[in-house]
Amino acid sequence: MTMWVPKLELFPGPRYQALAAAIEAAVQTGELPVGAKLPPQRNLAWKLGVTVGTVSRGYMLAEQKGLLSGEVGRGTFVKPLESGGFGGPIGGFSEIQPGEAGEIAKLGTPGVIELSRNEPSLPDYEDILRRSLQTLAAKSGLQNLLGYSRTLGDPAHRAAAAQWIARIGLTVQPEQIIATAGAQQALAIVITAMTMPNEIMLVEALTYGGVHENAQQRPVRMEGVAMDDEGMIPEALAEAARRTGSRLVLIQPTIHNPTTVMMTAERRAAIVAVARKYDLTIIEDDVYGFLVRERPLPVATLAPERTIYITSASKCMAPGLRVGWIAAPPVLVERFTDALHAVAVNNPRLNQEIVRQWIEDGTAAALVERLREEAAIRNAMAAEAFEGLTMRSHPASLHCYLELPSPWKPNEFTNQALGQGVRIASCTSFLLDTRPNPPPWVRISLAPSPDRTEVAEALRRLRCLIERGPEARQSIV
Repeated sequence: MTMWVPKLELFPGPRYQALAAAIEAAVQTGELPVGAKLPPQRNLAWKLGVTVGTVSRGYMLAEQKGLLSGEVGRGTFVKPLESGGFGGPIGGFSEIQPGEAGEIAKLGTPGVIELSRNEPSLPDYEDILRRSLQTLAAKSGLQNLLGYSRTLGDPAHRAAAAQWIARIGLTVQPEQIIATAGAQQALAIVITAMTMPNEIMLVEALTYGGVHENAQQRPVRMEGVAMDDEGMIPEALAEAARRTGSRLVLIQPTIHNPTTVMMTAERRAAIVAVARKYDLTIIEDDVYGFLVRERPLPVATLAPERTIYITSASKCMAPGLRVGWIAAPPVLVERFTDALHAVAVNNPRLNQEIVRQWIEDGTAAALVERLREEAAIRNAMAAEAFEGLTMRSHPASLHCYLELPSPWKPNEFTNQALGQGVRIASCTSFLLDTRPNPPPWVRISLAPSPDRTEVAEALRRLRCLIERGPEARQSIV
């Protein structure tokens, strides 16, 4: 059919309400039959001379009335008419418009642009979550989401996780999956179950703060293994395994945090060979792996009998859902079950159900595509802002790793950057020691803000600060 364009002047009220009323009238008259696809929001906004937000609100109101169904990646379609449902006055639900019931507060420090957390954020999140909650609200048995789940996670949630993990080439059975509250909890469970207090765990010479925190809580002693441009060096791993007698090694082979290094397939195979020779169990942290379109297979595919695979929805979907997974060799599942039960009994079913819904209806895959696109744009912005400086990055990375020119020191730079209203992370947050002269590197997260303009302004301030040098403390905001 030709593009449907309503005459908003025929309907009363604000233009988004007029659009919803026009959709309702067109559905009732058959002008928009069941299954008809509505115009893309941007195209209809241009035709009507309104903003995309106006069209989005109009579509959303029509969805609340039970007239439309939005499908991520496909579009918006006319639903079959049903009795009852959201079209009725139950609880006044259909009368509430976004914002009328108040606004959920945004967290953060006023006046500070947050570039220290690898937290993906998209302007699409609000509409996606609203549609997902509406879909969830239409299901029966919602009260079941408020009860305890099984310790390992519900069977449907574990099956969805196995389906999701298969996207990057790792085939595991749902029975091998342990559902967790994010990768941080997954790592805590693995370290607790696999080590004795004060045992040595081998890690990359630079590793993110969550590893440090988990090691301190157990506690275990971390031994740093040298790295190069392909990640952990196999020969250095072999030497550390011989010297320490460690039984456990933690690696981040896909977009290392903070260096953004990617292990090649050959390097992964070499690490596995060392692990087999010295009987090491591998913890593979793959939280960024879904963002890379062309990537080597996970280490767990090369050594499934000795690799504990950890990933989450935090970096590839949304961080606040706190949904993660362990894919473990079958012989270890019971051990991890006991460790999880000791710290959490189980994890909330509601968040797991949202993620299962996203995996099965295509929302998760669509979010990955959007985050890939956004990461590439943000990395290009960083490359332009820091042209002429040494910067490590990857097009799919949520952060870059920047070398500061002399005489800058990393902690001094991060402190002065905060004074200019930009929070970033010093390399000292990733080092295993407290050396007096740390290398002059900082990690800059590129994704916490959905507003590219805000990120661009933060990058501009950082570049100006670099050029002015440590002695220039005047404001550049």
